[in-house]
Amino acid sequence: MESMTYTLNDTQVIALENEFDAMAVSELRPLFERLSEYSGDVLADLRDVHFIDSSGIGALVFLYKRLLMKGHRLELICGPGQPHDLLEMLHIDRVIPCHESIKVYMLSCGMMAATS
Repeated sequence: MESMTYTLNDTQVIALENEFDAMAVSELRPLFERLSEYSGDVLADLRDVHFIDSSGIGALVFLYKRLLMKGHRLELICGPGQPHDLLEMLHIDRVIPCHESIKVYMLSCGMMAATS
């Protein structure tokens, strides 16, 4: 699985691509362990993920719980498609906020002002 990490203000962003399945979770386990120790919020960008399975969902929930225990948040960027549909069906989107774009995320966090 392709992934890229970068920092947006004090938020660590992980951008994922392709399939977020058991094989990808296995490859990304060390990265998710490091992210769970991050002393700030994490944003997982799933816009370029076209398939997620229970292993991918489990990895997100793992990261969410670890960050929550440290007083930090996990939020998701998730456009239309199978990942969003599954997150919605499982009601994960009610616990882990899902945004349609980074711009919407930034507006919700007050990182940028809304313009008309």
